[in-house]
Amino acid sequence: MRVPRRFRGVAALLAVIVISLLGRAAAAPENPAFVRNDEPAEPLVPSRIPVRRNDVYDLKVRLAELGFYSGPIDDVYDETAVSAVKAFQKSYWLTPDGVVEKTTWRALGHGVTRPFTEAVGEPPEGRIEIVVDTSTLTLTVLVDGNPWREYPIAGGKWTDLTPVGEWKIVDKGYKVGGPFGSRWMALNVPWGNYGIHGTDRPWSIGSYASAGCVRMFNEDIEELYDLVDVGTSVKIKGYLPPLDWNRAFVYGTEGPEIVVLQEGLRQFGFDAGPCDGILGERTDAMLDEMASLFGFGRGRTAVRDLITVMGIRGR
Repeated sequence: MRVPRRFRGVAALLAVIVISLLGRAAAAPENPAFVRNDEPAEPLVPSRIPVRRNDVYDLKVRLAELGFYSGPIDDVYDETAVSAVKAFQKSYWLTPDGVVEKTTWRALGHGVTRPFTEAVGEPPEGRIEIVVDTSTLTLTVLVDGNPWREYPIAGGKWTDLTPVGEWKIVDKGYKVGGPFGSRWMALNVPWGNYGIHGTDRPWSIGSYASAGCVRMFNEDIEELYDLVDVGTSVKIKGYLPPLDWNRAFVYGTEGPEIVVLQEGLRQFGFDAGPCDGILGERTDAMLDEMASLFGFGRGRTAVRDLITVMGIRGR
């Protein structure tokens, strides 16, 4: 069949779009590790026994904002919450069954607008780095060390803080809706599954709501996704969880305490490498070197003496 000339441009454009979409679908990997551990994607279904899930917290926050719920804000899907969901569903002409799935999540986000954020200049060329500050709930893109654009984010709840440290993006992928929005990027945090991703809960942006991941508006994560590659540096700073200085610190130990040790060594002029939360060869060598300089012992004793000198025991 011959396509009329006046339609050829449209046909070509449609073909490009279809191929692009098919390519994305083919390239989309299975759920990354943090999808299975952070926030469940399956529907939230009422039960005689209260259901406890991370996403119930987001649900209750939004229902309370909309005036449908006035109970405790926690992660328990109980009868009060189910009744509130049914009332909300009825008000939006949805089936009032208390089942929270994609349609209900989408309706809950109705009316939430993404604030405009102005970039400094055109999309950048140069070395891109990401800095996340959980104290200000912002993600900043640096190009050759200079801020280019700042995005609002949601950080981890106080019980599941976003991990402070110096990480890298180790995987990227597409999602179609759900709690991880339209894009995700996994980080190489050694003691858990964390990433930067979109969300179907836009009202949570600007709050501490996730199970440790960095949430962004879908429009923002889509822009960021196209800017960065696997291997891009992501520095997260801000709030630290309670630190356990009584644990054993041996070669291979992982955790936020090691990030703090690495930061402390750097402040004293000892290059322990990136603050990657792993007591590896380089960090171990710098601990020994500093212990020798200050006349400390070795192993666990050296760590305890070192944190005292650095003044971080109470953190």
